[in-house]
Formats: sequence, structure tokens, C-alpha cells
Amino acid sequence: MPNKYSVLAMALTTIIVVRHMMKRYLTLILTLTTFATETTAARDPHIPSNWTEGWVVANDIRMYYWRTGGEKPPMLMLHGYSDDGLCWTAIAKELEDNYDIILPDARGFGLTDPPSQSEPTDIQVQDLASLIKALKLDKPILLGHSMGSSSVAWFSARFPDVPKASILVDPRLVSRTPNESAERNAGVEKRVADILQRNNTSYETLFDGQKARNPHFSFTELHFWVLSKQLYHPNTAYRSANDRPSMSELFAKTSCPTLILKADDQGELREKNKIIAAILKTGKLVHVKDARHSVHRDQPQLFLEALNSFLDNI
Repeated sequence: MPNKYSVLAMALTTIIVVRHMMKRYLTLILTLTTFATETTAARDPHIPSNWTEGWVVANDIRMYYWRTGGEKPPMLMLHGYSDDGLCWTAIAKELEDNYDIILPDARGFGLTDPPSQSEPTDIQVQDLASLIKALKLDKPILLGHSMGSSSVAWFSARFPDVPKASILVDPRLVSRTPNESAERNAGVEKRVADILQRNNTSYETLFDGQKARNPHFSFTELHFWVLSKQLYHPNTAYRSANDRPSMSELFAKTSCPTLILKADDQGELREKNKIIAAILKTGKLVHVKDARHSVHRDQPQLFLEALNSFLDNI
């Protein structure tokens, strides 16, 4: 039989082993907790928790997107120059109950692969076609702002049977003059330097500057505007508008219902907008009162009223 000393030794050994196991267990718990906390912290709290993010290879590049999800009609929302997909967050939150909204980052913006310095003019149209195919979207509603509206208009003319409807947010309806185009394509080196400077500017400085210029912008609009400016790639400065069809040419080939939500242009420009919009077979032009180029940021309620009225009737 074991003596009292051997029993005591066995007890002490057992205690040491248990303490060691408990220490390892607690370390594991703390590690997992820390990992979970870090993982949670990595997601921007201003992005709705039910939204999902993903990558897809489209037109030989890796494209990044957010998606609201659900068995609903798909809607692709394309951002303007220097923005990215999440810049549509405020509007997408208002629409997600009725639509499965996809917010892609265009080539060279957000987290999508950058362009080369010599992309063809229609590269974003090609990207859009490939993205729709990769995500297997059936009759998507296409909405685009500025640069994104140009892609939507060109895509809708080239592939008239694909979109269920198109929404163009402050597209350039009246083409640039040759001198304006030449000026735009000059000074690439300066634009590259300006982009890098923005990339390296702090969140606080960008936020405060934009808020001072646009005090009516919501926090959500300001927040994602700032983040996008820290991400877009300098090679996007090489984008060219040469050989891009005019809106008059594109509208003549467009058959899907189309809504144009324009800035509150006045005078001769407003009248020219009306003439060009009238080329659409099934189109509607709305000059949104008191809105500038960022129509959805300047007048979100008027923007949504006009948009929902159109969507209800397609």
C-alpha cells in the first residue's frame, strides 16, 4: 500500500498537472477572444452587419464587392471617379429591403485590382459585362454616378437586352469640346501626384475638409468618401475619354427604361440636356432641385423620391 508520502506526492503532481492544463485552457480562451475581437474590429461598424463582401475574377482582374443579399431583384450600383462601392452605403440602406444590391469597386478603386496606364476606353464596360456574368445576375437594374453612369449608358447601348433598367446619376449629356477634352487629358503627372497626396492624407484632415465644403453631407457619406480617397490608385489618372461615344449615340441604341437624375443645371445647358434625353425610347429626365454633381449626397430625399417612383413603374 502506498504510504502517506507517496499519496501526498501523487496529489501534488495531480494539482500541478491540473493547474498546467487550466493555464493552457485559459490561454487558449484568451487567444480566441482576442482573435475574435480583432476580427470584429476589422469590419467597419458603419457597414450593416447583414451585408457580405466578396471577390470575383472578372475580365482578368480581381474585383471586390459588397452585397446586401436576399431573393430580390438584383441592382448593381456603380460609383463615380475617386469613390468606391461603399460610397453608396447611405442610399443602399434605403433600398435593400426591396433589392439585392451589389456595390462593386471599379478597376483601380477601393480594393479592386489597379489598371495599367494604357487601358482601352471601354475597359469598365468590359469589366461590367464580365462581373454580371461572373455573379450570374439575371436582368439586373444598373445604376451609376458620374464615371459609373458613363459605364452604365455604354453597357446598356452595347447589351440592350441585359439590363432591366438603367439609372444615370448626373451623367455628362453634352459632350466636351475638343479643347476641353485636350485639357482633360493633359497634366497626367500632376493628377498622379494629387492622387498620391490624397492617399497619404489623414482621415481627420480629409473628413474636416470635405465637411467644411459640404456641411450638408451626412456622416455616412463623409465617412466612406474619405476612405475611398485613401484607396484609389494613381494609375486611374491615365483614364482617357478619347473615342468614347456621345450620349446621343448611346441613347439611340438603348431600349431599356432609363432614368436620368441630373444636377439642377440651368439655362442653355438644361435645354440641351432635355434634347439629348429625348432621344431615349423609354426615358425620363429629372433635374433634381438644388442638386450639384453628387445628386444623391446633395439632395438624398429628392433623389430617393424620384428613384423609387421610377422603380415602382418598371
